[in-house]
Amino acid sequence: MAHKEDDLTDNLKASSPYYADWGDVQNQLFDPWWKDHKQLFGQTYVKEVERITTADNVLYIAIPLNQPASRSIADIKALIEEKQRARLIEQGIDSNSVKSLSAAFGKYNFTQGVEIRGKVLYEIQLIYKIWQDLDKPPVNTAFITDVATRLKSRPRSKWTPYLLQIGPMPDKKGYLRYGEGQIRQVRRYIKKGYAVCRAVSKADFPGPAHL
Repeated sequence: MAHKEDDLTDNLKASSPYYADWGDVQNQLFDPWWKDHKQLFGQTYVKEVERITTADNVLYIAIPLNQPASRSIADIKALIEEKQRARLIEQGIDSNSVKSLSAAFGKYNFTQGVEIRGKVLYEIQLIYKIWQDLDKPPVNTAFITDVATRLKSRPRSKWTPYLLQIGPMPDKKGYLRYGEGQIRQVRRYIKKGYAVCRAVSKADFPGPAHL
């Protein structure tokens, strides 16, 4: 979507070396692209997990709470470095030749300190892409109606964002219109969609804004 914004062209040219490993992202579907490139990404922060799920570049460990934290930290460090060296060997890389043992793992990280609200970002992406595809029309009842119609007519999913689940209501003249609150929220989504595109064009995601 960032590539469709003319005023972000210079940013994208400047950040092109950063995205070189991504290859062609404009002329293929996401699923086949992800299959070939998912190794570039991975878990980027420490967190407690309640159940184990399949995830690349993640090591699941058990930490005893009945020993000093300093000892656990030392044990964890040794275990992580052992696994990192093993991954480097798998990739035919001499661990002594790299500056960091994490070199064999994902290089693309989320903006530090920014909460990733995936559901909201997904809703923003859906609406912003439709707005782009329609050549950026005014955000009003007609546009929102088109958005809702397109989302409900998808072959594999009839889901729509929560803010569009309440349909248009008759105004004083009997015309069906979406509420002003819904229209303002969609406008905010459009604004945030562009902000994410701008951040991505500068090799940042999702950017400094808390979305």
